[in-house]
Amino acid sequence: MAVSDGWQDKAGVIHVHSRYSDGRGTVEAIVRAAEQAGAEFLILTDHDTLGALRDGKEGWHGRTLLLVGTEVSPDDGNHYLGIGVHTEVPRDVPPGEYIRAIADQGGLGFIAHPDYPAQEQYPLKRFPWHDWSVSGYTGMEIWTYTVDWLTGVTTVWRLIKALAAPLSFVDGPFPETLARWDALLKAAWAQGRRVVGIGAQDAHGILYSYRRMFRAVRTHILIAGGWRHDAEKDKALVLEALGAGRAFVANDLLHDATGFRFTAERGSRHTPMGGVLAVGDGVWLKAQAPVRCRLTLRTPDGILVETEGETLAHRVTEPGVYRVEARLLYKGTWRPWVFTNPIYLR
Repeated sequence: MAVSDGWQDKAGVIHVHSRYSDGRGTVEAIVRAAEQAGAEFLILTDHDTLGALRDGKEGWHGRTLLLVGTEVSPDDGNHYLGIGVHTEVPRDVPPGEYIRAIADQGGLGFIAHPDYPAQEQYPLKRFPWHDWSVSGYTGMEIWTYTVDWLTGVTTVWRLIKALAAPLSFVDGPFPETLARWDALLKAAWAQGRRVVGIGAQDAHGILYSYRRMFRAVRTHILIAGGWRHDAEKDKALVLEALGAGRAFVANDLLHDATGFRFTAERGSRHTPMGGVLAVGDGVWLKAQAPVRCRLTLRTPDGILVETEGETLAHRVTEPGVYRVEARLLYKGTWRPWVFTNPIYLR
């Protein structure tokens, strides 16, 4: 779906592991899979290493831009993605210290897979985030595809079914994760800060191929004017969009969400998701989807309005944090599809 608003929608995959840590694939094979899946950027985050960066892997590979970050991975949880960094940070220190270390390098930092189901509902070791006293992070994964997909896959038969029909085993972000994100958004915005939500794969290429997984939960960023076809400039575009929260999360396996928009309009002023606008005497919040869906406009305190169709428009007069969710009808059920970052009205 083409939208003529000056922004270009670039869908990518974040949180991927290669043979530099515990992934199955080489970097070259992984980027090839991303290109085949239609991902325009890929952020590699091997555990506690930037080996791929030192080996010169970062840059354009065909039609996919590869960025190399890292996942700080303590044994007991509190995993953290560092993106746009050039030096590894220690994992055997309190989380606040590696959050600061990544920020000090000018990098972005995201809390990884913050929540898990109960152990009896999950077949692997769990690595949730424990230390919610920290600050200084860019944002958090609000939808970690592998954790979602594997929830309830506790027998070989269920694994076979999950591989054959992955959409039937994907329920969307955990409600507790979204509730936590809303609470953090509200508290952060009271201090003028954002908490950016991203979608993540946590892909290892084991059983579930990289290519198939890269077609599922992706993070779409909005950049002005398109790629520059210069690796350093395009890397800066990705980092700037993610840092600003000019992004949304979508399960593109349900339907390609390219072209989804959430904007705020007051007179001649237009602000995309992640943006800030003075509420003045009122602001129109508008969502536009590429296909018919169920659109929900909400704040951290709850739902404001819900409608079915391709568009939503609602006028608000109060400052606050506003975001949109979209669900698609799949086999008779409204399935989670799109989760935007907020627009902030002051």
